[in-house]
Amino acid sequence: MRLVTIFTLIFPIFVIAQTFELKKPNVAELNEQLKTSNYSKNVVYLYLIHNYKPSSEKFDLIKRNFDSDNFCAFKQKFEYRISYSEAKCKEAGGETTKLILPKTNRESAIQWIELIFKSSPMDIDHGWNGEKTKYGPTDGGAGCYYEITDTEFNTKIDMYCGC
Repeated sequence: MRLVTIFTLIFPIFVIAQTFELKKPNVAELNEQLKTSNYSKNVVYLYLIHNYKPSSEKFDLIKRNFDSDNFCAFKQKFEYRISYSEAKCKEAGGETTKLILPKTNRESAIQWIELIFKSSPMDIDHGWNGEKTKYGPTDGGAGCYYEITDTEFNTKIDMYCGC
């Protein structure tokens, strides 16, 4: 009985203390997939569909007004309670991507962002802010911006690429 009591007190600590670790992006493979798609696919979405099983179909689909065959925004869920959304509906606007993950180790998230960025190279210098919560162009201009936000149970990565 004493062993059961100790186990029930300690087990929740291990469950709460565990954090999710993102699978490392394969930079060369993602870069090749981007080239094959003529850079029409979102690199984060390519990463997800090759590393995690979808747990839903695409939903909250929004079609472009001028092109009824293509969607400019959607959401999709993946295993491990990963939630993904992308939107690129404005003609002159950029692309917004949101990723909600189980609570993720900060170093894992930082490394993931850097590898995702390397997968879709651009000739603009990028760097981290002092707290390593934001990654973006060092000149503050056009490029890709990433922001990590932690909540009690989740890690959220917001991304924007554009002007």
